[in-house]
Formats: sequence, C-alpha cells, structure tokens
Amino acid sequence: MKGRRLLYWLWFAAGMGYGADALAPLSLYGGPDLLYADREGDQLKLVATPAQIRRLRQSEPEDFLPLLQKCREQSVYLVTPEQEQYPEVLRLVPDAPPVLFCQGSIDLLQTGPAVAMVGSRRPSAYGRQAAREIAQGLARAGAVVVSGMADGLDSEAHRAALDAGGFTVAVMGTGHDQCYPPANASLREDICRKGLVISEIPPGSGVRRSYFALRNRIIAALSDCVCVVEARRSSGTMATARYAQNYGRPLFSVPGSIFSPLSEGTNELLAKGAVPCTGADSILRQLGLQAQPAAPAAAMQKPQLSPHAAAVLAALGPKPQGMGALAEATGLPVWQLAAALTELELAGLADQLAGRQYLLR
Repeated sequence: MKGRRLLYWLWFAAGMGYGADALAPLSLYGGPDLLYADREGDQLKLVATPAQIRRLRQSEPEDFLPLLQKCREQSVYLVTPEQEQYPEVLRLVPDAPPVLFCQGSIDLLQTGPAVAMVGSRRPSAYGRQAAREIAQGLARAGAVVVSGMADGLDSEAHRAALDAGGFTVAVMGTGHDQCYPPANASLREDICRKGLVISEIPPGSGVRRSYFALRNRIIAALSDCVCVVEARRSSGTMATARYAQNYGRPLFSVPGSIFSPLSEGTNELLAKGAVPCTGADSILRQLGLQAQPAAPAAAMQKPQLSPHAAAVLAALGPKPQGMGALAEATGLPVWQLAAALTELELAGLADQLAGRQYLLR
C-alpha cells in the first residue's frame, strides 16, 4: 500500500481512538480518504463522538509522516482492512483496530486454526505445567497459539509453542519500540523470527495500563477458541474470557484446586458453562485436529551438562522442591547445588518459583 494511503489510515485510527468502533464510519464513507474529504460535514455526527470529530478535524494525514518513517526504520509494517492480509475474523467484530502494526508473518492468521491461551502473571507450578503441555500439544497438531506476551502463563504458552516447533502470535499492549515486560525481549525476538508480533498501538506511544486491557479483545477476536489456564476472579484474564463470550468464541477452562485463589476464575468459568480443558486433546477435538506425538527424546538436542547439573536434573520432577530437599537427594553442598540449578535454568531445563522452589521444565 502506498505511503499516502497509509497516512490516511494512521490519521483515521488516531482520531477514532484505540478500542473504538472504528470501522463503522467506513460503512458510510467507504474509506478514510473519503471521510477526510467530508470531515467538516454533518454526516460525521452520525458515526463519531464529539471528541472523535474534534480530533479528526484538528489533525492532518501529513502529521503522521514521522510515525510512518519510524515504522519503516524499525521494520514494522502496517496492515489495514483494505489489504487481504488483514485477518478476516477481525472484520467481523465491532471494535476491530483500523491499523495493525506487525513484525513477523501475518500469514499465520490466515493459514490455520488459532487458539488463545491466557492466564495469571504469577502462576502456580500447576498452572505453568498445564500451560506448557497444552500449548505444546496444540502447536504439534498445527494450531497457532495466541497470547499477550505478559509475564507468567502468556510467556509459558509462547515458549512452549516455539519449543514444540510450532507457531505463535503475540498481541502486545505497547508499540513495537517497547517490550513489556523488558525481561521478555529475547522471547519477543524469537516470536518475530518464527511467528508474529502485532499491536494496534503505534511506536512512540509509551506504556499505559489501559493499552493492555484493550489488547485482550484482539487476543480473543483473532482466535477460534480461548483457553483460560489459571486466573483470579477479578483479572485481565477474565476480561479476555468475557470478550471471547461476546464474540461467540468457544471458551475452555482448566480446572483447578478449590483452595487456590488462582483457580477461582477458571472454576467460576466452568460453573458458567465453559468446556473443561484437561489437555490439548480437549481443544483439538473442537478444532477437528489430531494430536501428534512429541518428538522422541533421542531426536531432541540435549545440552552438555556438568556432572552436578546432571545429578540435580535427575532429582527434579513436576512438583516443586526446595533447596533442602534437593540437597538431600543429590548429596551436594548448597553452593554447588545453587550453581547447578543456575546452569539448568540457563539451559531451559528447570524453572525457579517463589520461595526458591524448583521444578523440571
């Protein structure tokens, strides 16, 4: 798409505001350029609020030339509803973004079923294990895993899909010149290379809490179904579940302990009719996909470990263990045990939880 046309779209998106019913005016005008030509007319009052009208009248498409240049410098490309690459599922929701800022392969959203996986930013070991195994099973079967690249279960789902040799889509709540949380910078780079990172927030917009709430609707809208792994009753994860229900997406929920606050949300969803998710198979049946076996262990590339790290790895399992239990199981002094655990974490073989509890990844 030519630069001048993109300037009209950037002007239109900024004027309507993020999360607005922005595509409705286009049914009246046909395109942002035609709306611009008639922006002083009375028709605009039929499809825009006073604040939106004021923004549209007080700015010019040329004002967005620096933003377009910044996107080109950062290898961020723009996708609008005029283009075939714009996801068809987004055209069907009322609050679809008029501009998507993308890095990676937009074709992922056109070539296969997509499953949103969302959950707590501070998950339990159970939640991490569930997210990892479900995401890997989905990815091996050919489903695209969609999430929000947040701390916790979002990141777990993205990594698991990539580790399984599959594809994943990250919907950010910031512009592409930001990475939040900053610790996910390497994960973001991996997704850009092997999947897709998208946002409706343009570069240079900074970090705002409201942007993350808005991104939840895109996660739900892009997906054929939504799986909630672990969530408190009041959380952004539950907001994504509500969007899924509003958009008519099948909703899955992983059952959890009745004694865990992290399972209050998921168990509540089950009580209200969500489909219990006891593994990837639960979702694959909905999508009409067949589960695929994991790659044989012999075919997987194993890192070279020190003898101490190998001993600790043999002692680890799916249940969290503290330093005392691991020291007793391996016979290693604490300083050697700590070094071995750090080696395993760096190799991607172990996870550390709160309270210096460790488990097998």
